[in-house]
Amino acid sequence: MGLGRKGRARPGRAGESGQATLEYLLLLLIVVGSYGIILQWIQKAKLADLLAAPLTDTFAKVYKYGHPKAKGYDEGTPENHPRAVMNGNTRSYINPRSTN
Repeated sequence: MGLGRKGRARPGRAGESGQATLEYLLLLLIVVGSYGIILQWIQKAKLADLLAAPLTDTFAKVYKYGHPKAKGYDEGTPENHPRAVMNGNTRSYINPRSTN
């Protein structure tokens, strides 16, 4: 216990020497624990795959074929494709709904 200005003891100061360190460690434990819980939740919910699906599927097809529902020769027969070659004939169209 330290002495005050008038020589009186200040109450409660002697037991607080490691309080800031303890509070820092508890806060660090809470932050790291919550980070680990969130990481496990993301892995269990396969959230990364759900968020990456538009980039690997829809946007890739739009970039490659020009339409999100398009298919090419890699996926079977070309459908909803702006340019498709079948039986030696080439069709080019902008709107994949009207193929006439």
